[in-house]
Amino acid sequence: MPSLPSIPLPSWLSSPFAPRYAGTSDPAQFCSRAGTDDKGRSTKTGQRSATGAEGDKAYDVLSEDPNVKVLLIEAGESDQKQLFSKIPAGWIYRVCVADHLSENRTGTAADWNLKIVPQAELNNRELYQPRGKMLGGCSAMNAQIYHHCAPEDYDQWETLGAEGWNYEALKPYFRKAEGFTPTPILFEGDATLRGKDGVWKTTVPPTAPLVSAFLSSGVALGLSRTADFNTPTTTTGIGRFTTTIGTDGRRSSTSRAYLPPSVFQTRNNLDILTSARCTRLVLATAGDADDAKLECTGVELVSKRDPQPERSKQVFVARVKPASHGGQVIVSLGAFATPQLLLCSGIGSRDKLSQGGVDECKIELEGVGEGLKEHVMVCVGFGAKKGASMEWLKSQVKTIPSLVRWFFFGTGPLATNVAEGGAFLRSNEVARDGSVLSSKPDQGQRESAVDFALNASSDKSADLEVICAPVWFVDHALLPVEGTDYCTMASTLLKPFSTGSVSIRSPSMLDEPVIDPKYLADKRDMKVLLAGLHLVRRLALTEPLSSLLTHVESPDLGSLEALGNASDEALEAYVREKAETVYHPQSTAKIGPRDKGGVADANLRVHGTLNSAATRLGFVLICDEPALTLSLRTM
Repeated sequence: MPSLPSIPLPSWLSSPFAPRYAGTSDPAQFCSRAGTDDKGRSTKTGQRSATGAEGDKAYDVLSEDPNVKVLLIEAGESDQKQLFSKIPAGWIYRVCVADHLSENRTGTAADWNLKIVPQAELNNRELYQPRGKMLGGCSAMNAQIYHHCAPEDYDQWETLGAEGWNYEALKPYFRKAEGFTPTPILFEGDATLRGKDGVWKTTVPPTAPLVSAFLSSGVALGLSRTADFNTPTTTTGIGRFTTTIGTDGRRSSTSRAYLPPSVFQTRNNLDILTSARCTRLVLATAGDADDAKLECTGVELVSKRDPQPERSKQVFVARVKPASHGGQVIVSLGAFATPQLLLCSGIGSRDKLSQGGVDECKIELEGVGEGLKEHVMVCVGFGAKKGASMEWLKSQVKTIPSLVRWFFFGTGPLATNVAEGGAFLRSNEVARDGSVLSSKPDQGQRESAVDFALNASSDKSADLEVICAPVWFVDHALLPVEGTDYCTMASTLLKPFSTGSVSIRSPSMLDEPVIDPKYLADKRDMKVLLAGLHLVRRLALTEPLSSLLTHVESPDLGSLEALGNASDEALEAYVREKAETVYHPQSTAKIGPRDKGGVADANLRVHGTLNSAATRLGFVLICDEPALTLSLRTM
């Protein structure tokens, strides 16, 4: 009997599941039991202990030096074990379906599924907050939009205390990190302004008909068509998004970019411990008596393999060399878990520590957990003409042909990020009727505009974004909706005046943090969202987009004209009913002077310590996450 012909598969299909690539979940290989000395400690434990996978670039850079041993500790597993993390359009399934199907939304294998406490200005609603629980963190499950902001935004970082973090200082690192491949026809900008040799791969994916119509309607209203948002002079306007999707049609997470199999083939000094939850930083006094500081000597952790770690007392310690010998601990747990770990370790304000049940304040830092800033969006859902949307992506059965195409060729509808285009502008450019004001509006236009202060760094910096996606995304698409074709446009607040906080409910990292962003506590934020809704409804009534939309599903108004006639009072009520997070929390462990609420200095070292660095700080909420990830040059 003749043998079946072998079918060559892409080389990447097997590599993600190699044990070395995925790491190990056995803490005994790297750690000692808590309460024991160092004699039983593995020699693999070395100079750097890095908690959290959202700083994958930092760990890659550190391990370039063969004399530096790095242990990366991750609470989840490899993102390459998650099929829907690899598929660019898979985030729609993960957020809209997988989390909805998980019992009580208490968390999944790759998502922390956190909750935001009831928000007073949003009808006391408790809100959903997904967070990545795998290598690559949220870069392994987000919508893959790669977007720089205005240079003045970065310059503002420096004026607020982050010395050396201005745009000109950061620009070389943006270009060094990025591996941009211009897509013929789709990309109309100047590719020479972008990085081309970096490991973080970016492209501009094809655009769905609904999104193309959205872009054309925006231009018809007076928005400038922007070929590339990621240059110093073109950060506003309307256009296609650059995405962290490679030319192979796969998501380019920070894990895939900076921790590929080739790293482990050449670097024996880098190890990854997965399924291990960090519970506390181990601190000891060091330095001269006149200038005593705390030194981080290790990280306590528990293993996911132990179902009741606190009861069984199976606590491990990953130790590092003394600070005098280069030992360092990097905390890279995101905007919620980073302050939580610091607080659980006794670093923070005395009041916050006391309220959380932490007995000893080891370092008094008032800024830990304070200053939370978060983008807020309110989605408007439209019915669309049959076949115009990508709503079918949410059906596992209907997606099979496209899945096969993506699997073998890396092309097709699954190779797009779905949220393919948007507009960035200043909210005072939107008139009350939704029209876009000219760059030099006359007095009549000024009087018709919304009158309020802007929380922006310059007249070139946007405080408002309108996103278009050819799917239903109201309520994160967690609630079922009848119908087959939808389009969503979202008014998005980029520069909130409102400021919240992160605190702890107990000394245990195994309990969820208390997340309170205080959405819309400052009334000026509501005005920005209303300006965005004014623009959304004007776009919906403008050709060619209006011809593809059939009705307004949410709010339940029926005709497009009814949305156009809705009062500001009705729109404000809708905001309070439907506003949600856009998944961009920042600023809870900011860079700056200690006496001004700063948690870390400009080198990211936590104030009062010799060797603890906190990354992913989100110093101020003036750009999206790639800017922070790219900027870890001081490690």
